[in-house]
Amino acid sequence: MSRVKTRTETIAQLHQRNVALKIPSYQRPYIWPTEDVTKLLMDVANARQDGQENYFIGTLISTLGNETAGSYELIDGQQRITTLVLLALAFRERLPDHRLVDMTRLGKKPRLTFAIREKAQAFLTHEAGLSDVRLTEEETCDPYVVHLHQGLKAARQKLKELAKDEEMLRALADYLYEQVVWVNNIMPAGMNPNQLFTRINTSGVQLEQTDILKSQLLYKIHQHKRRYDAIWQACENLGNYFERNVRQLFPNANWQQLRFDSLAKFDAAQFPIEESNCVAIMGQTLAELTAHAKEEHQVRAPDNKNTQAPKDSANTEYCRSIISFPLLLMHTYRIFRAERKQGDISSRLHANNFGECFKSFVQEAKEADAVAFIELLWHVRYQFDRWVVKWRQDDNDNTAHLYLGSVSWNDAEKRLNRSFPERIQDLVQLQAVRNFTGERSAQYWLTPLLARSLGTTSHEEALALLEDIDNKLSLANCSQKEASFALLQNEPPACHPHNWIREHLEQHLGTGFEHYWFQKLEYVLWKNRTSLSFQDDKRLPDFRITSKSSVEHVHPQHHEYTQEQLEKKMLNSFGNLALLSPGENSSYSNQDPGKKRVDFNKKPNIDALKLAHIFKLMGNSDIWDDDMIEQHHEDMLKLLEAHYHKGRIRNVV
Repeated sequence: MSRVKTRTETIAQLHQRNVALKIPSYQRPYIWPTEDVTKLLMDVANARQDGQENYFIGTLISTLGNETAGSYELIDGQQRITTLVLLALAFRERLPDHRLVDMTRLGKKPRLTFAIREKAQAFLTHEAGLSDVRLTEEETCDPYVVHLHQGLKAARQKLKELAKDEEMLRALADYLYEQVVWVNNIMPAGMNPNQLFTRINTSGVQLEQTDILKSQLLYKIHQHKRRYDAIWQACENLGNYFERNVRQLFPNANWQQLRFDSLAKFDAAQFPIEESNCVAIMGQTLAELTAHAKEEHQVRAPDNKNTQAPKDSANTEYCRSIISFPLLLMHTYRIFRAERKQGDISSRLHANNFGECFKSFVQEAKEADAVAFIELLWHVRYQFDRWVVKWRQDDNDNTAHLYLGSVSWNDAEKRLNRSFPERIQDLVQLQAVRNFTGERSAQYWLTPLLARSLGTTSHEEALALLEDIDNKLSLANCSQKEASFALLQNEPPACHPHNWIREHLEQHLGTGFEHYWFQKLEYVLWKNRTSLSFQDDKRLPDFRITSKSSVEHVHPQHHEYTQEQLEKKMLNSFGNLALLSPGENSSYSNQDPGKKRVDFNKKPNIDALKLAHIFKLMGNSDIWDDDMIEQHHEDMLKLLEAHYHKGRIRNVV
């Protein structure tokens, strides 16, 4: 029986193996808009600039053409591969001698060919420098050509903007040629690719990089494949709560006896599962591959009615994770490696580095390793749902906010119920600080929190743990990646002394201050709200730390009426600044501080606790001068220092 093969590929590898790429007749035209073409180019450029080892563009499905000639017929992935060809054509105009040009042609023909699309073929042939025949303006409006023409034009325009730095341009071309990576699922010759293409598109499912990893791990497991497949599915659906996923996928468990703590670690005796219908993506037949993908899609859907799981009540809540499943897997792998004293992963923690992160593990893992990793994933997902916030629709204003729920046993309904407190918890506010600042694509704080929260039984314990992690990460004088892995192992990272905070915040950086310090101060003000002067503000209980990106000068840089200005260093002092959303910032504009205070007090919500402290300090006066800025600045520094020293707050208004 024929099997599906999976391999990672780059443009360089296509060239080395002389592989031709063919778009079959049943495929739709190339339809990417110009903004998507330039976005891909700039995403790749940013990945190179950030030092990412690879940039992953997803998974493709192809079938083998003529084995001797070496060709792939693209079943799924035409749009991405065609865009890479357009980018290579754009570079050909700027760097005609670069190896990237090899993506545009194979011998005397274009590398990418279209079946029964003569005009599209003629367009690529001419642009690759293989023909002098140029399409007319009318011919470029052909539905199979128009987006090719516009996409190439947009790519050339973007490269023109970048062409001022030829060294950077050449480095970008090198990166495109060697470091842009995809996973190719290759169907054997003789299979019906048209049928597969139809089945993939009608099922609404596309194999993701996490599906590939799962298939590779399940391939190594010889016993209880169905069990580990179900564990994976229970963990990967981040749009639902873990206990509900487990209930759906392990319906034979004794749910009358199980409590939430029972889910802390996987126990095969407590969570039995039928071992029939066991499948694994790697090494499947064509029918198995598509059938299993469709089956998984049904299980993942929150409102699926075909599952055999016990029905949930009508008021079941759903949620949205702060991270993606690929990132959760990468956090899990860091914990896995730390437990085995193997050191950290080499790549940055980013979903684009997913394939590179797991490359050596997949190659070297034995059956016991695959089993251990998937069982650890179960444990990490349990900790993730117990201690990490999720986005949830607010019943009052229908807006998504961060919440942290708890799970209890409902004796009347004989089931586990998740509930959410009415009051905003300190743990939620501190996680909001972390979520909205730093390297948001990585969320490095999660790895030590998920690893070290084992045995934590209360919010107070979890808060103390996260405060310790957050304080050390904020003072680390190594990278956040290095510091988080040290904390994961319960070791102190290299840190600045506490007085570094004062030295840093006493500078006059204006908009150059890191947003983290504003958000961290919001948390410290929130935590000490009952002992500070603005505690009588009726809006305080509803205050939430949210995403902010605009630094507001309380005393404006350019006053709306007068030329009177503060000294520049005082104007750009941390004491004269607050972090707001762009909309909040623009609502204050260049008004004098007194008008800003009036507007602040009229708003239904508190824009920032730092502003609340400032305007409370002003009282009913419109004066906001050097002395008051200095006092507010000193008060804020004392609060931060007390938080880091775990000391009492003294002499703070």
